[in-house]
Amino acid sequence: MQVSSSTTTSSVSSGGGSSSASQIAQLQKQLKEATEELKAVATDSTMDAKAKEVKQKLLQAQVAAIQQQIAALQQAEAQKAQQAQQKAQEKAQAAAPRTDSGVSAATARKPEDSPLGQQLDVYA
Repeated sequence: MQVSSSTTTSSVSSGGGSSSASQIAQLQKQLKEATEELKAVATDSTMDAKAKEVKQKLLQAQVAAIQQQIAALQQAEAQKAQQAQQKAQEKAQAAAPRTDSGVSAATARKPEDSPLGQQLDVYA
C-alpha cells in the first residue's frame, strides 16, 4: 500500500513580514486546495479502500490545522482592534474638557439624561 500526498503543508508564522490579512488569505487558499483534494480522494476509484481512508484522515487533519491557524489569526486581529479601540477611547477621555468636579464634561450626567428624574420629585 502506497499513500502519497501532493499537498504542501506550510505553517504561517504570526510575526514579521506580511500582515495577518494576507496570512489569512494564504491559509484560505491552502484550505480550499486541501478541501478540493479531499473531495477528489473521496471520488477516486483507483485507490484501494485502506489507502483512501488513510489519505482522507491526513487531509482532514490538515484541513483542521489550517482552520485553527485561521481562527488564531482572526482572534489576534480582533484583540488588536479591541486594544486600539480602547486606547482611542482613553485618549478621547483624556482630551475631553473637565468640569469643576474633575469629571469629564462628556461623561458628566445631567438630570435630564436619566429617566428616574422624570418619575421622582426632587426636594432641595
